[in-house]
Amino acid sequence: MEKKGIMKAVVRDIKADKGPYVVEIPIPAPIPNYVIVKVLASPVNPSDYYRSHGLFGPAPYEPYVCGNEGAGIVTEVGEGVPKDIIGKKVAVWPEIIETKDKVGMWCQYARIPYSACVFIEDSQNCEELCALFVNPLTLLSFVTLTKEMKCKTIVVTAAMSALCKSLVKVCATEGIDVIGVIRKEEDLKTLRGLGFKHVLNLTNSGFEKELKEVAAKTDARIAFDAIAGDMPGKLLSAMPNNSTVFVYGRLSGKAPSVDSLKDQMEKENKKLQWFSVTEYKIIKDPEERKKALEYIQKDVKEGGKLFKINVVKKFTLDEFKMAFETYTKVASTGKVIIIPNPVSYTHLRAHETRHDLVCRLLLEKKKKKKKKK
Repeated sequence: MEKKGIMKAVVRDIKADKGPYVVEIPIPAPIPNYVIVKVLASPVNPSDYYRSHGLFGPAPYEPYVCGNEGAGIVTEVGEGVPKDIIGKKVAVWPEIIETKDKVGMWCQYARIPYSACVFIEDSQNCEELCALFVNPLTLLSFVTLTKEMKCKTIVVTAAMSALCKSLVKVCATEGIDVIGVIRKEEDLKTLRGLGFKHVLNLTNSGFEKELKEVAAKTDARIAFDAIAGDMPGKLLSAMPNNSTVFVYGRLSGKAPSVDSLKDQMEKENKKLQWFSVTEYKIIKDPEERKKALEYIQKDVKEGGKLFKINVVKKFTLDEFKMAFETYTKVASTGKVIIIPNPVSYTHLRAHETRHDLVCRLLLEKKKKKKKKK
């Protein structure tokens, strides 16, 4: 039973270096230029795991409520915010605006800067559009970096990830080809069907030779690595002179290791750089941020063709540990999400949209037909 003015949240105690765990904390009150959002869905991103376990640099604020981004319904607004947005659906990422008053999204209610909201149509599903920031802004940054280096082809590792699947769609609109690196041969057909120009299997004995040939042929001088460990070194060894590898993740759990390549890198003008979207101009520069959010908002209005996610598993706040255990296992097929405010079937029926109603009736009709057979 819910307590008045109190909500559940998944937190990490930064000072004591403990957590994450579920606690009860006060529901935030609205302040000027902020909105209160009832959180309906929040994705589990790799950075959520690392930060909540103290493995991904310092948390952006204390006390640290976990969960980078999410979507929900505006329930209250502060001074300076139009009251007619109460009841509207929004996608949010607290970190996009520099302010000390922030909270993560793995809680039942979050206080968010009004300027950090992307509005979702009433007929659209918050669960499918709860990841409109971390991955989209990261991949839009990749496209910008590629253009700045005047490249027409990029290399990405962990190509079966949700980020890379969206990236190839955006790159197609910009005339950029993508070389995808995978670990499983069965993924090859899937990625080619999505539009990857070349797909290379990391586990094949001739991987580095094949990458060298393809990178030289396509002048692929930029790569984005989510694995780290010895992966950046393999990429740099195979790529042409004047290449740069940006490391944006450590799925292997290991820091980049390129010590043995220092002489080669200096001779061939090759670089290794760490990439963090929160430090890039798409976040830091107000104009760049505005353009990116407009791009995302446009996609939402067009149905989320680029950035809508495939939800494969849902967990409540109390089940966050199970969510962490599951997200790496299903990363190649879709996203695991946290549902902070689970609702009953009766509630869903009472609040379903016309679209939801039509879908439900069609499904019920199908079930009846199957039973008759």
